[in-house]
Amino acid sequence: MNKILENITTNWQQKLIILLIGLLLGWLIFGGKTESNHSHEGHQHEHEARAAESTTWTCSMHPQIQQPNEGDCPICGMDLIPMDKSGGSSSPALIDMNADAIKLANVQTTRVKSGQSNKEILLNGKVSIDERRISSQAIHFDGRIEKLFVNFEGEKVSKGQTLATVYAPKLISAQEELLQALKTNDSYPELTKAAEQKLKFWKLTANEIEQIKNSGKIQEYFEIKADASGYVVKRNIAVGAYAKAGSILFEIADLSKVWIVFDAYEKDLPFIHKGADIEFTVSAFPSKVFNSKVTYIDPVIDTNKRILKIRTEANNHNNLLKPEMFVSGTIYADLKQTGNDLIVPKSAVMWTGKRSIVYVKVDSGFEMREVELGESLGDSYIVKEGINEGEEVVSKGTFTIDAAAQLNNKYSMMNRPASKPGAPMLQHYATKAFNSKMKDLLKSYLAMKDIMVETKAKESKQAAKAVMKALMQMKPSNLDLKGKAMKFWKEKYELLHDHLSEITSNEDMELQRKAFKPFNEALIASLKSLGTGEKNIYIQYCPMADNDTGAYWLSLEEKIMNPYFGDMMLHCGEVTDSLIKEEPKSMQQGHQH
Repeated sequence: MNKILENITTNWQQKLIILLIGLLLGWLIFGGKTESNHSHEGHQHEHEARAAESTTWTCSMHPQIQQPNEGDCPICGMDLIPMDKSGGSSSPALIDMNADAIKLANVQTTRVKSGQSNKEILLNGKVSIDERRISSQAIHFDGRIEKLFVNFEGEKVSKGQTLATVYAPKLISAQEELLQALKTNDSYPELTKAAEQKLKFWKLTANEIEQIKNSGKIQEYFEIKADASGYVVKRNIAVGAYAKAGSILFEIADLSKVWIVFDAYEKDLPFIHKGADIEFTVSAFPSKVFNSKVTYIDPVIDTNKRILKIRTEANNHNNLLKPEMFVSGTIYADLKQTGNDLIVPKSAVMWTGKRSIVYVKVDSGFEMREVELGESLGDSYIVKEGINEGEEVVSKGTFTIDAAAQLNNKYSMMNRPASKPGAPMLQHYATKAFNSKMKDLLKSYLAMKDIMVETKAKESKQAAKAVMKALMQMKPSNLDLKGKAMKFWKEKYELLHDHLSEITSNEDMELQRKAFKPFNEALIASLKSLGTGEKNIYIQYCPMADNDTGAYWLSLEEKIMNPYFGDMMLHCGEVTDSLIKEEPKSMQQGHQH
């Protein structure tokens, strides 16, 4: 019995020990893991909280806007988006992209090379009849059309072919006079000569007159024969109609040689000259290329279309070229530059005018470069300044990179640094009289700008006339500027006058604002170089003006009042620079040239 109790006690102790060991292991495994999970979750929440606190919100259209909280853009009202703060280059012109990102964005680059500058001028035109090869078939006596042997336009005729027969009472009378004169020819030969001459005036041939004299019979019907070979392009008569002497019965065109007349734009005229090679095709025979030379350039420009006609000639013995066919032509003009020019694909350039941007490949990604463009060469541009030979420019995916630059608050098309006017500082050439007139010009300009903010087209047109009046007081011939300053002002004066004239001649606000942009660019360049009569003028910029190419204007206040949009986007823009009045040296020390 005691042994049984000892066994029960031992078994119970063993089970208790096993239970305690199990509880200890369970605590170690699950308790420790739970604590670890809680600790991990705590760190994760802390990390997320810190990330949320450090998020900066920006506008995709105005990257200069950066706020700690989400909301609306104070400029355009668009929803703000998180700004990528993953680091990268500190330079605002550089956008970092690794090889995988470049491949994913399908970005392709092209190496910049120099090459011969041949401008490709594309022209449209049509085939025309050579006006020198059109013959008018007239009737030289009164008569009635009895028969027509050419009944429709487009029929081919040969020289000497009978076109019609005519009944002519006057010719019958003239024949009778001739036959009567022959009876007294021995006594009065001059009567016979006079009767013959009368018939010759009516274009009867010598053979026809001799036939009448020999036969002694009067011919009732007379034939109208073709004076030239070609195609009938116009028929002005019908059977039974009565035709007066001098009437044009048919117009016949020789199409063995035709004109090709092209429309040329003003901008291409410096590169087109007589004798230039031109090749063209017609849609009916796209694989056949015709070659010719420019034979004529119209001296007068069409005032409505702003084009003029240029002409070439083409042999057409096989009659492939039909009048009124549409033609596509190309002239390859040698620009005759000294040395070879740098050439980039058009797809690489984000065009904003004379100065545009490209993205150049660098070690860490791409760098935005502002370039100055030369002539257009078909699918390429000449680049005068901004890149070097051998560098790689983005030729595919440019807009993708530009969008990435915008989202990372880097320089881009929408967020460019202020353009340099490229003009020397010439304040020491400006006189007191010039500065006074510039002050008057600015006063009238600011009045016009304020009216444009209110989008009042008629009023802004009148205000522009006041600006023009102030500008006319600053004609270069009326000023005492010297040297470089006079040369610089002459150039800017012409630009200011031309663009201001566009504003004064239009009551369409969109056209006024389009001319307002280049007017501002010329005015800002003038003020930066020659000085201003005001204490402090702010240069302001809207990246969305002029179809998102951006535009500048001037203001006496820092507050943005946009003259390009008015109430639509009144406060869209930013201050990019300011001009502070400086006393010209000429006022301090006298003229120094």
